[in-house]
Amino acid sequence: MTRSLRILLGVAAVSAACLFVANAASVGTGARFKGPIGLQLCSLRAEFTRNVPSTIQKVKSMGIRNVELAGSYNLSTDCFKQMLTDAGLRAISGHFPYDRYKNDPEGVAKHAKALSLDYAGCAWIPQSLKCLEQVSS
Repeated sequence: MTRSLRILLGVAAVSAACLFVANAASVGTGARFKGPIGLQLCSLRAEFTRNVPSTIQKVKSMGIRNVELAGSYNLSTDCFKQMLTDAGLRAISGHFPYDRYKNDPEGVAKHAKALSLDYAGCAWIPQSLKCLEQVSS
């Protein structure tokens, strides 16, 4: 998949989510879906690199309350967590790099706890690890 196609699909997904939110009486409610929904903040990574406070407010204005983290955009953990809290956003989960899990699992756990995360995950493993047998060794 080309980079342009990935960007287009990402924009389409965020746009669809925004339309859903704009048309919903209350985010995460409806005849079939009992919610709540959340947003992976990495979906807006370009906006976050330009202006973190503004992007957090944009997420809030979408009606989103639960978020998944993938870093803190060069802010301290405490500062980023406070910005989310001030906007009424709750970080449910976060991504941490594979190498950090491999080399510093205690650090990952402490970082996740400092952010009050319910879940900590790894979004990808290095391509050099061709199979699960290599991951466990």
